Amino acid sequence: MTIAEQSNQTVQQSTSKPYEGVGRQAWILLWIAFGIFTILLVGIPFTLNWYLHNATSALPVRVEGIRGTTLVVKSESEDATAVIETLDMQEGDTIRTDDTSRANVSIYAPDKLSDSLATIQLRSNSELMLEQARTPHFSMSDNPNHANFDLSVGRARVTGSADDETPLQITISTPHTIVRLRDGSAAIAVDNDSTEVNARSGEVEVIAQGRMVVLNAGRQSTVALGEPPSDPQASSKNLVINGDFSQPLEPAWKPESDVDAADPSKVTDGNVSIVNSGGRQAAYFVREGEEGIHTETGITQQIDADVLDYDSLILRMDARLISQSLQGGGIQSSEFPLMVRIDFLDVYGKPQFWTRGFYIVDPVANWPIRDGEKIPSFVWYEYESPDFLNSPTFPRPQTVTSIRVYASGHNYRSQASGIELIAR
Repeated sequence: MTIAEQSNQTVQQSTSKPYEGVGRQAWILLWIAFGIFTILLVGIPFTLNWYLHNATSALPVRVEGIRGTTLVVKSESEDATAVIETLDMQEGDTIRTDDTSRANVSIYAPDKLSDSLATIQLRSNSELMLEQARTPHFSMSDNPNHANFDLSVGRARVTGSADDETPLQITISTPHTIVRLRDGSAAIAVDNDSTEVNARSGEVEVIAQGRMVVLNAGRQSTVALGEPPSDPQASSKNLVINGDFSQPLEPAWKPESDVDAADPSKVTDGNVSIVNSGGRQAAYFVREGEEGIHTETGITQQIDADVLDYDSLILRMDARLISQSLQGGGIQSSEFPLMVRIDFLDVYGKPQFWTRGFYIVDPVANWPIRDGEKIPSFVWYEYESPDFLNSPTFPRPQTVTSIRVYASGHNYRSQASGIELIAR
């Protein structure tokens, strides 16, 4: 090969190399463009479809002060605002009630502000935060409306939506569990140690530590800190502690003895003790001293239990009368040898009380018997009260403050056992 031919070949090779690089770059750019086109072709409809199905708008949420002063701490501020009548809430707002206040939280559909989808009745000494309340932005979405709250302490009655056209999923988080419901109703009580969930209607899901328990109406579950939910059990609670007197009277019960005399130090007091009677432990009320002097001997227990979330409240106790010197219930039907008194606050915060007396000696002619009944002597008599929460005449209780079991009159011997105040 001549020098000229070699030189020409070298020139051709050096000329072809840049064109080969340009071709490779062109193919790379072409494939990149094709990839972007494919991503856009698939991604845009997918993203649009996802957005149309998952985009949400805020649901209106309002808080109404029912009694006392309810405070709302706004999410963007630490300042608390008192709820005068109603107040619109934003996500992140926190409601606080004290021991004198109660509030009602309502969640509405955007186009139906007259009827709420769901309500949360917040009891005294409670704190509830609105985490999120959302509805699908577009009608083609099949996602439900949902509202998420955090109940850090206190009690709440949650009632879900009964509107099939606008279902609402409610989630209540507590320090111990997650409670979820739609068209049901549940009472939730939170303290430092546990959360108690009572299903009132529908189905209520209780979730903690990887376990879910489904509660039907009339069932309850308790979730302790760091533990899974307990198995469903009958939704009832005895508000009285040591009502069977299997333990010493104190500290659950406070013994009392009162004498109506100018100088009580010179009058024989009554006495209360725990005895075994017929195979059971019983509180024994005794006073044997001067006649004609009014005395009372009893035991009192502070209860301070909110009963608004229950459907019934019934007292059960066993009574045994041995003797009484004052006939019937005295001239004013207020001095029975065995009595029980329950003090309440009604739904308006007004103090109320209920009493029942038992006697074995007939009253003097024309002496009235009110709120009392005659029972056999020397035998155990099982008593059950009317339902305090469904009485046509008695004001509906909000809080049971205390229970007192006592003997009243001159001289008496009586016993009480099996004292239960059952809330369901």
